[in-house]
Amino acid sequence: IAALVSDMGHTDCYNSMFYGCKNLRNVPTLTLNYSSGSVNCCAYMFYGCSKLTTAAAITFVRIGQGCCQYMFQNCTSLTTAPNLRATTLLSECYKGMFDGCTNLNYIKMLATDISAQDCLKDWVYNVASVGTFVKNPAMTTLPSGTSGIPSGWTVQNATS
Repeated sequence: IAALVSDMGHTDCYNSMFYGCKNLRNVPTLTLNYSSGSVNCCAYMFYGCSKLTTAAAITFVRIGQGCCQYMFQNCTSLTTAPNLRATTLLSECYKGMFDGCTNLNYIKMLATDISAQDCLKDWVYNVASVGTFVKNPAMTTLPSGTSGIPSGWTVQNATS
């Protein structure tokens, strides 16, 4: 898949699309720009894609409820997260997103509103013990740990 640009307004549209594709190495170029009615659109999309190393070709502009929950769970070779530009997170949108990505060591997440229920619940559970987390300089309420900035990671402010 060379390129796929999405303006998604449907429930479950790409849910589990590449689920368990253990030999998938490259992520298609995706710009995810969800409308307000999008629910669970990319949940479990790359679950268990153990040879996937980078998801940098994906850009999240706007996200929907539960849209990316467990999207990359158990992608054990993943080192670089996608471009998480969405500033407002909705309920369960990044829940468990990188759970089990034991080599993930770089995340750039620009959200400034993380008040929605469980939007970051266990999203970085069992990632690499050291890495770099880049955040929006206006974000001052991100907790540490599995539901925030991974413990032991260096935190940097994003530059324009």
